[in-house]
Amino acid sequence: MKKRLLAVAIGLGAGLVMAAAYGALLYYGIALRPEWIIGGTASLVFAGAVAVFSLVAMDRPAFRPVRAALVLNEDPAKEFVFYFRAPEMLQITAKPEMAVGEMLVRFGDAFKAPPDKMTKAIALTIRGGVKKPFATITLQQLFALLKPFNLEHVLLMNDKDEFVGYIPGKRALKEFTGDKAMDAIDKYIVKLLMNPQESAILRELGGATAEDTFDETGYAMDAQARIWANEKLTGLILHSKLKPVGYISKLDLLRINAGLLN
Repeated sequence: MKKRLLAVAIGLGAGLVMAAAYGALLYYGIALRPEWIIGGTASLVFAGAVAVFSLVAMDRPAFRPVRAALVLNEDPAKEFVFYFRAPEMLQITAKPEMAVGEMLVRFGDAFKAPPDKMTKAIALTIRGGVKKPFATITLQQLFALLKPFNLEHVLLMNDKDEFVGYIPGKRALKEFTGDKAMDAIDKYIVKLLMNPQESAILRELGGATAEDTFDETGYAMDAQARIWANEKLTGLILHSKLKPVGYISKLDLLRINAGLLN
C-alpha cells in the first residue's frame, strides 16, 4: 500500500514540476516550439508507464520455494501412517479351523485382565482357508470378546496370504457385535473371503480393497492424486512388496501435502 501511495505522489509531483516550469517559461516570454511540447509529453508518458510496470514487478508477491516431495515411509510423512505391526500392537490371527480359544491362547492371561489394563492396541488378521469357510458364529464370538478392547485394524487375507481387504477396527466392532452381527459378518467377511472380487463392499464400512493400495515408497502427492481420482476412497493401504504394512487416511494425506510449502 505504501508503495502505491509513493508512486501516486511521485507522479503528481512530476506533473506539478512540469506545469510550474511551463508556466515560468510563459511568464518570462520564452516561446516553446510545438514539437518540443509533443516530444516532452511523450517522454513523460513513457517514463510514467515504465514507473508503473516497475512498481507492479516489485510489488508482485514472491512464490515460496517447494521442498522435495515427501516419501510415505520416511519422516515426517510416516508419522501419519497407522502401521499394522508395531511393538505396541498385539497381533491376533484367525483361521477357519481354529476355535476362539486357539486364536488367543498365545497371549496367555492378557484377555483375562480388565480391558483398562490392556495397554496394547490390537490388529486382527482373518485368513481364509481352502478346506472350509469360516463359521460365522466363531467370528461373532471373537468380536464379542474383543469388543471391550482397543481393536484398531482388521485385515482380510486369502489362503495364499494375499491381501483381500481392510476394515477399521472400531467400525468392525460396531457392525459385528450388534443385533445384526451374524448377517454383517457373513456379508463382509465369510462370503467375501470366498469371493474376493466382491471386496468393493468394504468401502461401505470405510474400509479398503486390494485395489486401494499404494507402495509405501511412493510420494505423498501421488497418493493424494490416487485418492481424489476415486471419491469413494477414505484412505489407502500402504504395501511393501505387495504385503500390507499400514493405513493412511484421506484427511492425513491432505495434512501432509498441505505442509509442503515452507
